[in-house]
This record gives sequence, C-alpha cells and structure tokens, in this order.
Amino acid sequence: MKQLSEAEIEALISNIGEAEAVVKAEPGSPLDELLCKLMQEVVDALIQSLSSYDAVASANLMQSMIPSQQAYLDGDILTVNITAPNYWKFVNYGVNGRGGGNSTPVTGAPAWGTQPPSDRSFHASIMNWMRDRGIQNDPARSPTMEAAAWAIMSKIRRDGLKPRPFYSDVVNDDLISYLSEAISTLIGRAITVNIIEPFK
Repeated sequence: MKQLSEAEIEALISNIGEAEAVVKAEPGSPLDELLCKLMQEVVDALIQSLSSYDAVASANLMQSMIPSQQAYLDGDILTVNITAPNYWKFVNYGVNGRGGGNSTPVTGAPAWGTQPPSDRSFHASIMNWMRDRGIQNDPARSPTMEAAAWAIMSKIRRDGLKPRPFYSDVVNDDLISYLSEAISTLIGRAITVNIIEPFK
C-alpha cells in the first residue's frame, strides 16, 4: 500500500488551526483531509488485493468499496469504516458448504444459509457471474447456460467456497499501526484507529 510521506503529513500539520476542529474531523479540517487520503489508500489497497486473487467478475465489488465519510472519536479510539456490498465477506472468508463431496470447513467462514437480501436470486447472480467471466456451458454436461448455473449453485451449496482474503490481507495490525501513527502525529496525542468491517 502506498503510504503518505512524512512531508505530506507535515504539510497537513502545518495547517492545523484550532485543536478542537482537528479532533472533530469537521469537513475541510486537517484531520478530515488526512482521513480522506488515508482511507482512500486503504480502498486502493483493497482493490489491488481483490485483483490479485482473480476475484473480479463484474467489478461491482471493486467499484462499490467506498471510504467512510465520517469518523467517530471516543476518547483515544478513532473509528472509521469502509462500505461494500454485503457479499464481500463471502469472497474474503469463503463459505462453508452443507457437507459431502470435497467440502472442507473453513474456520471463520459463514455456514451456507439464506442468501443476504438482494434484488436478484442466487441463480440470477450465478448467471451474471458466468456471463461476466465469459464462462460457457459444456453441452456434454449441461445442455444450457441455465442448467450449468444450477450445477454451479449445487456445487457451491454442497462444497462451499474457498476464502480469498483480500480484506484480511490489507486490514491488519500493520495497517492499524500505520494509520494510528499518522493520525497521532497530526493531532499531537496517541490515537488508536478502529476500522469497522463493511458488513457482518
């Protein structure tokens, strides 16, 4: 992840103004500016990580990850978040199947269950994914694209999905240390950054 240089942080510090405005992260304040830059770096790193796992079909997940516009300071804890579609967790942690076949439970992955609320069915999502990835049906196994989508759905339900930890690879202790240090330098006191996961 590209990190802000000390010169960039110093430039923000030189425009600090009143300490109260800095700590409140009001729009246009130095803390708000720094947070915007830092959180955009995090999103850029998440997009790069997602691409490295070849987990991009429609690019919807990639385009939907947005840094938070607000931060909440409670004592020495600064909480920020990133928004993303609810299925980011299934990509990152994988999904445990119902069992049978080659199913191997993945620690931390949600169990297969009801699909999160969506404007399209699981079958329609698989059909779109197949189209976006350029996947064609094998006429010897599935005579139509719809039949191929049903077969893929059955396999996912039974075996689950392997994790592609694009989020966990980026949002870790090293990132929290980097963000906390940059913000602590700006406001002149020790702050710990807490990043809320987009969806639980």
